[in-house]
Parts: sequence; C-alpha cells; structure tokens
Amino acid sequence: MIADKVLKSNVIYTGVSNEIISGGVAVSGNRIIAVAGDDEIDGYIGKDTEVYEYRDKLIMPGIIDNHVHVTMGAMMHDNDLSLEGTKSAEECAAMVKDYLEKNPETSLLVASGWMVSAWDNNELPRKEMLDEISTEIPICLSTADGWLCWVNSRALEMFGYTKESITKEKEIYVRKDENGELTGMLYHMGSDPVFFMLLNIDKTQAKKLIKHSLGIYSSFGITAAGDVSNELEIEKEPKGFELYREMEQAGDLDVRMYVYPSIGKTGDFSRAKELMEEYSDGYVIMPGLKAYGDGVIDAHTGVLNAPYNDKPEDPEFNATPIFTQEALSDIITKANAEGYPVRIHCTGDGSTRMALNAFEASIKANGRHGLRNGIEHVELVEDEDYPRFAELDVMANKQPAHYYLCTEKFMLDALGERRWFRSQPLKSFYDAGAKVSLSTDFPIVEIDPFHNMYVAVTRLDLEGNEIGADINEKIDIFDALHGYTYMGAYGMGVEDKTGSLEPGKLADIAVINGRIFDEEPEKLLDRKAVLTMMDGRIVYEDRQ
Repeated sequence: MIADKVLKSNVIYTGVSNEIISGGVAVSGNRIIAVAGDDEIDGYIGKDTEVYEYRDKLIMPGIIDNHVHVTMGAMMHDNDLSLEGTKSAEECAAMVKDYLEKNPETSLLVASGWMVSAWDNNELPRKEMLDEISTEIPICLSTADGWLCWVNSRALEMFGYTKESITKEKEIYVRKDENGELTGMLYHMGSDPVFFMLLNIDKTQAKKLIKHSLGIYSSFGITAAGDVSNELEIEKEPKGFELYREMEQAGDLDVRMYVYPSIGKTGDFSRAKELMEEYSDGYVIMPGLKAYGDGVIDAHTGVLNAPYNDKPEDPEFNATPIFTQEALSDIITKANAEGYPVRIHCTGDGSTRMALNAFEASIKANGRHGLRNGIEHVELVEDEDYPRFAELDVMANKQPAHYYLCTEKFMLDALGERRWFRSQPLKSFYDAGAKVSLSTDFPIVEIDPFHNMYVAVTRLDLEGNEIGADINEKIDIFDALHGYTYMGAYGMGVEDKTGSLEPGKLADIAVINGRIFDEEPEKLLDRKAVLTMMDGRIVYEDRQ
C-alpha cells in the first residue's frame, strides 16, 4: 500500500516498547499503515507520497496531556498581566496598579499566576490592599492553581457577596475574618463567578481564544487533551462541549478533546447520560466523570490523615473533605454501576485514602468492571496505600511540575519534615505496580510537556535546584514518555485508537527538535515540536 505521507528519522519511539528504531512511519488518510525500518519504509513511497526527512529528530506518538482545564487556561491567560513568579502581595498589587495606569480603558481586571506558597510571607492578603488601587473596577486575581481568588470590594459587590449573604456554611468558600467581615479571599466555588464571567463572553471571541491556546498545545506536539471539570455541579458543564464541537465542525479544532464533566453531588446521572450519548465520537468525546475529594494543601484545604503542623489555633485541623466517606463511596459505586469511570481530585493523604476506599466499595458492589478510574494529583500518600492503586486498578494521574510550585518554606511548615519529604511522590507509584499518566494541569503550570518531563526525571526545579523532598522519586525518560503517550490514552479508554505508533491506529504523531532519550536532561527545557500531526493532518510545522 502506498502512503500519502512518510515521516523518516533515525530516532523513532513507538510507545510499544523502549526500543528506538531507525526508519519511518507511513500514513494513509488519518491512519498509520506502517512503522518500518530503513530497509522497508521506502516500499510505502510512491510518486505522490510526501516524504519528510528528520534525521536525528525524534518521531513519537502525539503527546497526550490528560489533565488540563482548556477553557480556563485560554481565558485566564489572554491578557498582558501575569502574576507568575511574584514574591509578595505587595508586588502583585504594584503590578495591578501599573497595569491599570497604562490601560485606563479597563473595566474589569482578571489576572492569575500568584501562589502564596511562593511568597516570602505566607499570610493571605485582603481586599483592602486592592481597594487602595480601585473601588470602581472589579479586580480578580486568581492563584496559578485556580483554588484561590483575591478580589477587591467592587468584585465582591458585583458577585453579590455581602457579610449578610455569606452564611456560616458558605464561609468555607467566601472567607470572613474574626469580626465577620469579608476578607476578599474566595476559595474554589466562591470564585465560580469569575470563571463564569469569562466563559460567558461572546462565543466567537471564546472560540478564537481557545483556538489560539490550542495552537500552543500543538507547538509542543500535543494531539489530545483531557479537559477535566473544575465544577461540583454537572449542570454548569455544557459550555465547553458546545464550543469544542462547533470548532470541530468549522475545522478549527486541532487537538482531540476528552471532556470529563462533574460527577455532581446528587447521584443523578441523567445529564451525564445525555452528554455521553451526544459526545461519543469525533474529536470531542466524554470518557467519564470528574469528582473532588478535597482542595489543595497550600490553601490548607487538602485533607490529611493527621493535622496540619501550622495551625496552632486549631491543633486538630486536617481540612474538611468534599464528601463524607459514605457519600463518596455511594456516588462512585453508582457512577461505576452505570458505566462511568471517575477521576477524583485528591491532594492530601486523607482524601486519597477516602478515594481508594470508595473505589474498593465500588468493586465489592459491581465486580471488576475494567473502568479507568483514577486519582488526580495524589501529592501525599501513606505507605500502606501505594499497593492499593494496582490492587484496585486505579490510575495515578500525576503532574510532576507541581513539585516546583511547592516551596520548602511553606510545605515544611504546613506538613512537618516527614510528610514534606514524602510529598509529591512519583517513582513510588511505579515501584508499587500502579499505572501512571503524566500531565500538566494547565494553566496551573505551563502546558510545556518537556518542562514537566524534566522535573519528572530530575526532581529539580526549572533552574536546576533541589527543592527538598525526596529526590529519589525521579523516574527515567522512557517512563516519562510512556506516561505522556500510551498511559494518557489508556486512562481515557482510547489506547486501541491512539497513544502509540502502530499500524491501524490514528495518525497522531509528534516530531521533536532533538533525540530526547539519550540527551542530558537539561536539553528537555529547550524541546518543542517541529511537526505535529493530528488525525493525519499537519496541524503545526516549524520550518526553521
């Protein structure tokens, strides 16, 4: 059979094994028809075949980032103000003030990137500092991980938040001080109005921003993304599905979208059923549901088995889980019984154990169903819980670059020396026989998969510094590549279609500007795609 396109290289990683071959990949239509050595690949070349010669550039399966927040990333990063790398609230405020002075037409300011764990002073800021800048323009400053949002009084007013409207049970999301005054700090669902405001901009503009953002994915060789929900209610979900499908129909979607809406809290899966039936093929697919088990450790909302170290006013404080154990086990069991795999956000060792207990309860009730259940982040795990991932067939979906967000000063105070040293594990999952996928959680960190791989194989920050937790948790480059390709596909239940270079699979292919597998790890920081093919179409090419 003669191919439409043949990609040749001395360095081909198929994802089927760790063997590196010299030869080529032959593509016809949207399928791979052959992966062959140098002595065979020319047999697929005809007079009309397009041949691409890459020599020492790596050909590999298209990269799969199976945990991102696509619309949030596209919207939150479409401005000229990034707070990433700031060292204090005062520095953030100064940048906001400078931006507004230079952009007097601004009627709403939304920016992101700060992390209190990276600040010299880990005390959360208040609305008054932003009120000094403006009481007329709503100011909303999200953390890089999206879990906290620092706002001024005008934003609180616009969202309808008052000290009277925020009852005791709502204070977990909209914080008050000891005098009952709103602090201007919103946690998780408390900041929903910010994201809804961004998502409800004109559809045409939203799709333009998403297309631009996905173009950056393609420049790193990413051909598929797992877009996981930020919500606790499934009713708030359809916007992303609609946008992606309309983009696909218009020929503007160059990344496969595997969208996980919220599991909700009621156990009513009627909306999930509608979405799964509507989005079961093409470039936009719903593979399962997303749940939350807790918040994040750096906001003291990650649920721990033992108390936080830095809460002397409440020495028994270990954070409140989103679900009780009974409720979590019940909703996971019901979801699995109806055929929905579930991925649960858990950062603390307490919530991780609760999630494992829930999956165990599901197996006892439903039997071994083969669904691709998983736990996201798993930043702290007790020794006895590692083997349970393999025993229960639960994936660990890890984001290695989160490691460098967790500064020693903050995490050591919060967790104590033993737990800090054991935090952000990676190799321990492999040692325990767990299935592991890698991803970024963009926009929490940048979408660059090679920066993520660098952290995974070195356990260093991007400047090459040790961070303080166990450096022996690093993995090798082949595990990193496997976690970003086949295991990403496996986690979403599409490993029979993509995730490796094999005849019959979809032609999702990346060509990288280096060899990767036998280079110094530092070279990963400069790696990107020179060509990205999705569904047999070249969606990105760097001709330089």
